[in-house]
Amino acid sequence: MKPSSLLVAMALTVALPAHAQSFAITADHLYTMDAGPQGGPGMVLIRDGKIEDVQTGAGVTVPNGYQAIHGLYVTPGLIDTYTSTGISGAYNIPADQDQDESTDPNTADVNVRDSLNPEDKLYQYVNAYGVTTMQVTPGPRNPIAGSAGIFKTAGPDSPFRTVDQLAVRLNSAMVFNLGDTPKETYGSNHKAPVTRMKTAEMIREALLQARQYQEKWDRWKEEKGDPGKRPALDMKLAALAGVVSGKTPAIFNVYRADDIDTAIRIGTEFHLKYMLASVTEGYLIRDKIRQAGVPCLVGAIMQPFENLQTSNATYENAALLQQAGIPIAIMTGYVGYVPKSRVLLFETAIAAANGLGTEPALRAITISAAKILGIDDRTGSLAKGKDADIVVFDGDPFEYTSHVQQVLVQGEVTYQRGGR
Repeated sequence: MKPSSLLVAMALTVALPAHAQSFAITADHLYTMDAGPQGGPGMVLIRDGKIEDVQTGAGVTVPNGYQAIHGLYVTPGLIDTYTSTGISGAYNIPADQDQDESTDPNTADVNVRDSLNPEDKLYQYVNAYGVTTMQVTPGPRNPIAGSAGIFKTAGPDSPFRTVDQLAVRLNSAMVFNLGDTPKETYGSNHKAPVTRMKTAEMIREALLQARQYQEKWDRWKEEKGDPGKRPALDMKLAALAGVVSGKTPAIFNVYRADDIDTAIRIGTEFHLKYMLASVTEGYLIRDKIRQAGVPCLVGAIMQPFENLQTSNATYENAALLQQAGIPIAIMTGYVGYVPKSRVLLFETAIAAANGLGTEPALRAITISAAKILGIDDRTGSLAKGKDADIVVFDGDPFEYTSHVQQVLVQGEVTYQRGGR
């Protein structure tokens, strides 16, 4: 699918007031990602940061009192399910690298909330490419890395917002890392873990202690909470107690097939609610993943062949996992080199072109991503009552020659191509 013409695309740019509260967004190709056919003409009405109504079909009329925006293609705001954007900054110097507290293999007690910088250039950069929601995660160095959080993005002209104002869910998951990076981080200092088996043992031991910790607190509450018998508070175990109880999802960041197998083993042993991230060799073990019933955050799709655990990367990974019946979303992950943030739209386009297809690929960064993260009541599709997170394109979103024209987050224009 190609833009009709450059002249039509140029005509789509509309000067908009920065904080208008009511918009009528019309599209030649509207992808609501809700029930029903996709890609036909339609209109989305926005008021006070929420979607007021969605109309499909030709001949829609913009009501009085609404600022009009027109695009060739309109989609829900994109969702990056696993990224270090906002805590791993654009300059790639110690001052803006806050994704890894690599002083202890178990940092279950840390939370990305305390590192996130909404003023970082990359936080605004991803917004300009249509990302309106992202799950920000700790980096890859620690076996137990800490708590992730889900946040809205902001544009360069957005007023300063605190982390809590941008938060969708502050403790969205506990991140565990398997594979090469944890053992390289600590093995070079002759500190555990030095091997994969020690990494797995440390995670198991921490989860077992968390289970025992929770049992102590449960018994104390059952005994009417005698203050003199109150268990000692342990921040690490308290954070992990939510994981073993099923209240907090776990994310296992894994690359090789054997590491994926280990993650499934641990998840099964402790009856965790969990998902797999990265899964570079997921396609090699897709039957096991499907049997485990665990969703996958797949990416980066354009993963470079930089070490043994990524040497079997393929652009077809997302398609093969989807075809196996595994719920998938696409992620960008952590990048150790400048420019530090991959473009979710480009990663997904490669997956679409390599077997996933246009509509399934778009679902993998909208409604499917929202369902996996448990935020589909707020975002992921264009439906009445949901957050007005919308991207307006001048052509097919997965065509390299297309552009993001406008991005709206909760009804506010956070990006407009060419400025206001």
